[in-house]
Amino acid sequence: MADAGRGEGRVVSLEALRGALGRPAIWLVILLFEVLLALGPALAWFAWMSAATANRYEPGSLVSNLGANFRFDHRAGLGALGDATGQVGAALALVAMLAGCFIGGGWLQVFLERTHGESARRFFHGGARWFWRFARLLLVTLALLAGVGWVVFGKPWNVLVLQLGMNVPPGDFERLETLGSEQTVVALRFAQAALHAGLVALVLAWGDYTRTRLALHDTNSAVWAGLQTAWTITRHPIRTLRPLAALFLLEAFLLTGLGFFARSVEGDLVRQARPWETAVLCATVIAALVWRVILRGARYHAAVQVSREIVRPIARPDPWRKTLGGPGGPRYPIGGDEYTVSM
Repeated sequence: MADAGRGEGRVVSLEALRGALGRPAIWLVILLFEVLLALGPALAWFAWMSAATANRYEPGSLVSNLGANFRFDHRAGLGALGDATGQVGAALALVAMLAGCFIGGGWLQVFLERTHGESARRFFHGGARWFWRFARLLLVTLALLAGVGWVVFGKPWNVLVLQLGMNVPPGDFERLETLGSEQTVVALRFAQAALHAGLVALVLAWGDYTRTRLALHDTNSAVWAGLQTAWTITRHPIRTLRPLAALFLLEAFLLTGLGFFARSVEGDLVRQARPWETAVLCATVIAALVWRVILRGARYHAAVQVSREIVRPIARPDPWRKTLGGPGGPRYPIGGDEYTVSM
């Protein structure tokens, strides 16, 4: 039975990856949006660098390393540019989170709707359809993530683990100098970081399944759907989390490999700056973005597969039954006489 469960988890993950890869029109649109989102700060840095290095430095001498002299000569300008792009980056992060609500709705519309073709059109329809419900869920998710940070790095950890478990006095919570071994300090910090990472991953997985439940049942309450999802994950932890964990490991493996490759290219740039190596480095970054976009879609595909198997249907007609008709227009059921209008 255990072997069968592991095989089933692999099948779900592979089906999810195949389902996301089979929608290039969608992930290319998402990739273009993410590149455009990063283009503003990148152009600001490029324009400033072009002006700062226009006449005083040998062409190509600062490609691989700005150097201590350059940083000292332009410390005021670099500081001002960093502050400005930091503020813009905070605004862009908010835009990216809201865009994630739209993108999640688009993926779910495509994966839940039992029709074929016009993936891009259905994607935009689903993004608009679920945006406000997913935006409310985003606020709940941010509150949960803040709570996780407080539990792991705040008073609960300090009191329960450090004070009661390790007999650390309150004045030494930050430095942990009263512990007898440096190895113990490292182990505690590692456990703290691992616990935080695990809880954050659990909250993000909960968010994916909650969005899927909202779309699957076509309901409105993010809080009630979140409570139901938490109970479902508690009852079926392996079945719900295993496919997402498999996709995460695949993403980590691919990004780590691309990271090592990019480091080797950067090492060549330090020794000698050549245009083709810069182009290869840019292509590597784009490849990493492409894989992240595809695997994000695969997470939604896996959540749809699992939710259809273990989530109880609600006591009303299935909003995703087999029908004919364009997005947002009349839906004609196959084999029946009634029709509805999807809202």
